[in-house]
Amino acid sequence: MTTQEPISPELQAKIDALPEGSVKERIIRALTGPGTRTASNEVIFETIMKSVAQAQSQRAQWRQWRDDEVMAFVEYFKQELPEDYVEYLRQERENNEIDSDLSWRVRRLVDKWIPELTYADNGNLVSKVRHHLQTQLREMREESP
Repeated sequence: MTTQEPISPELQAKIDALPEGSVKERIIRALTGPGTRTASNEVIFETIMKSVAQAQSQRAQWRQWRDDEVMAFVEYFKQELPEDYVEYLRQERENNEIDSDLSWRVRRLVDKWIPELTYADNGNLVSKVRHHLQTQLREMREESP
């Protein structure tokens, strides 16, 4: 166990050079937060950077959904589960949140639509659909007097 050590100027320069603010904040919190350290600041920095690189690599392998594919699934959703579609819009409009049962039914519908998708690609499509519907709802609110 090590005690909290000050951040060296060299390490601070590496942190400052990072492009993503959220990664910088995560590293600073890990280095300056309360508690006893079990590794040096440099090891903590390297561990976080490896974790970030791994996550970025995994995201890069996800399927990139085109707008027309998202729209096609929205139409499929409307046709296959019309009551759920209306409920989805209601929950999004009123709560800005979708309950877990409805969200799970949408994921299963994605599996029916394209059975061979990975769990991550399925979730990414659901996320894109939700963003699309949020945008539609926002545009509808702006258009109404």
